[in-house]
Amino acid sequence: MNASFVDSPLLGVAISLPIIASVCVVLRLCAKRWRRRDGFTGDDWTILLTLILCWGHSINTIVAACLGGVNTITIPPREYANMALRTLWISSFFLITSLYTVKVSILLFYWRMFSINARFRKACLAMIITLTLWWISSLILVFLSTDPIDSAWKDATRAKHRFDFNTWYISYSALSIFFDVVILCFPIPVIKSLRVNLKRKISIIGIFWLGGFVCVSAIIRFVLLYRSIYRLTDYGENQYSSITQAFIWAEIEPNTSVIAACLPTYGPLFKEGGLVPFIWQSVRSSLGLSSGTGRDTGRSATGDTTAVGYYELDKVTSYSKSGGDILTDKATTNAVTVTSQSEQEDEDAVVKRDLGV
Repeated sequence: MNASFVDSPLLGVAISLPIIASVCVVLRLCAKRWRRRDGFTGDDWTILLTLILCWGHSINTIVAACLGGVNTITIPPREYANMALRTLWISSFFLITSLYTVKVSILLFYWRMFSINARFRKACLAMIITLTLWWISSLILVFLSTDPIDSAWKDATRAKHRFDFNTWYISYSALSIFFDVVILCFPIPVIKSLRVNLKRKISIIGIFWLGGFVCVSAIIRFVLLYRSIYRLTDYGENQYSSITQAFIWAEIEPNTSVIAACLPTYGPLFKEGGLVPFIWQSVRSSLGLSSGTGRDTGRSATGDTTAVGYYELDKVTSYSKSGGDILTDKATTNAVTVTSQSEQEDEDAVVKRDLGV
């Protein structure tokens, strides 16, 4: 009966997963820098905010462990019950907000990838507005859930709920799973319209669906949450055991969401000339296995050809301007044609560049 809801597995998850998620975010930013794209975009900022919230959720758990003990409580049972309920109440704000921001980050990533498609942008905007209303209403309900309001953090064991909080929390978790599935399926219509072969379309969808584990972790948390809510009268040896299992997955879900949101951005790291091949060639060179000179020369030649191509285009344009109005008009017409073709190919090019397919 003196068992704590913060046990060793929960504490281990609370410490290790945010570290792994932080590494994934750093690799995401490295991939962007490796592409030599200046400045962060909206999806990068929101994923950073989500990571901060994940750390906040973990710190809340660690503080509970310090105040009340790990595996066994170190304070009087009634005082511990207040502390545990207050910890669960505070964690709701971190969890609700982190699940919201990571969904918005994925939608902003879609927006950037398929920005030329006006209909898709409107669909992303509509989804973000829907998620924002869902997030705001959820925060208000959690904050106003107890009567009086301050009983949630002053005397949680005697707090009275204004509504059936357990039923609402179950419905919130189910709706979060629904939104995850919708967001995973969101880019499929646009990917089908890309001018690439079927194999590449499938690989692009596969990259986006790397986040499918988030749905699995959300479903597991939902099942454990349901069991913890409707089996609270069966205390057994540890009255917090079912809550602990649900809380472990409450730590897992937002952190794995961050990891899953970062995975599709790693393509440039694995392409030729990317960070991973660069490190691999450096290791092989240091061991005397391969110099990698041939590949570097090939890349240099390609880069020089591209540069010369742009230089020649500039020369032709300049010559046309000095040669007379007819040549100038012809050069202008060709430029407009090239621009029109490039706009049509921009969407395909962005997908290939950012996903590495």
